[in-house]
Amino acid sequence: MAAILGLITKKIDATPQGIRGDRETNVFIGRDEIMVGRNKVVYNIVETLINSSNQEANFISVMAIVGMAGLGKTAVAKAVYNEAAISKHFDARIWVCVSSDFSIKLILSQILEMLNPTKVVGRLSLDELLINLQEELKGKRYFLVLDDVWNEYPEKWANLMNCLSKINSAQGSKILVTTRSARVASITETLPSCNLRTLAEDDCWLILKDRAFPHASADISPDLERIGREIAKKCAGVPLVAKVRK
Repeated sequence: MAAILGLITKKIDATPQGIRGDRETNVFIGRDEIMVGRNKVVYNIVETLINSSNQEANFISVMAIVGMAGLGKTAVAKAVYNEAAISKHFDARIWVCVSSDFSIKLILSQILEMLNPTKVVGRLSLDELLINLQEELKGKRYFLVLDDVWNEYPEKWANLMNCLSKINSAQGSKILVTTRSARVASITETLPSCNLRTLAEDDCWLILKDRAFPHASADISPDLERIGREIAKKCAGVPLVAKVRK
């Protein structure tokens, strides 16, 4: 019966050694990233980002999504990024996949490339990058996602924020960081972090069912559902495990 479902479970090693830290991500939501059991989380993040304020000049509020590998941090960040309320509230939205290489120049280059895809940034100095970013973001309130951040050195983060503070953007710009590290969150956040929890067993079953029967309009048989729910228990509430199939 499990073969009919076409589903398997795997143990996910959530350590940096178990999963590479140099993956690339983008803002597009794939079919396997449709939100299950995270709608309230997305709503709360959006509300916090839009409604929080700080009167200090050039201050950029930072919120972190924290959780072990496979919980769907990037998927949640994508859902937030693509929310209509976010698009309406911010003048510019930017997505940067950071991963293990926390290079300030590289991050700023990726920001500029996303704001102006025609700009050739490869040979620009740090000062030139900042001048170009000032031109692109002057008077604009922006939303920046820094996905998959691993850097745990406070001075590197402080240097990045110092660079961003030199950009004359409008008050109210926000940064959303995704990370597996509670230390990264403590270094970066100025807003309360979002600690992702495991999903409910029923939510894992919904993911499994959707993966096995993506075009099914009728209810599946009781036997298949029983087997599917047994597999869902073994997913331990981790969405990535629930999405793994043969």
